[in-house]
Amino acid sequence: MSAQPQLTSLDLWGAFEGLCVGLLRDALADLAADPSGETENDLNRGLYRALVRASHRAAQTAETAPPVVVPEGRNPPASTDEDRAVREHKIPDLYWAYIDPLVENPNDAAQQFVVECKRLTKPTRGWVYTSEYVDSGVARFVTPEHSYGKGMASGAMVGYLQDIPLDDALREVNTRVATHAMAPLVLSARNGEADADLAHDLIRSFPASPFHLTHVWARMGTFARRARRPTV
Repeated sequence: MSAQPQLTSLDLWGAFEGLCVGLLRDALADLAADPSGETENDLNRGLYRALVRASHRAAQTAETAPPVVVPEGRNPPASTDEDRAVREHKIPDLYWAYIDPLVENPNDAAQQFVVECKRLTKPTRGWVYTSEYVDSGVARFVTPEHSYGKGMASGAMVGYLQDIPLDDALREVNTRVATHAMAPLVLSARNGEADADLAHDLIRSFPASPFHLTHVWARMGTFARRARRPTV
């Protein structure tokens, strides 16, 4: 009997990440065409419903159904958390979970692709949304008290673009990122003002580090009804 293939050869996590990010893109295009509201809570609820629809569509042609997306679920215990950790009380906006059959330690088999979502818009009443995107979004993948994606190789941020040009949002976010001594976001794809994919690698004091964070931004409003670029 041949030995079971190694995770490095199959790249199960890479395939899982690609599936989750693809569902995010499809769901955001759906949401952008008919946004559920303007607040973060409204948009997150709308995104969850759009993800359910996107998963249902994918299940019609896939050999196996996509994993279930969990909205506002607490961080599950990591195998290294012997006692209840502060991070277990923290609540990411959503995540997908699956069991990796190839890990050496069965206690590490539960894997989650974590997503945090924030609005990107002009400041109102002293509230700077582009700063909050970093302080209460990106930073949660780095700070030990949140430890989003602990033990995982990657995760994602969703940016709901509203009433701000994409270039301005990127400049302001990167200015704030620099104050946290993080690497800047780099554009990997863009569809005018309608949507964009960005990414950077984060250095963390807990595993896994470096951590790859994908950012998926989509316009909720003026340019939302434009046809999306083909997924590359």
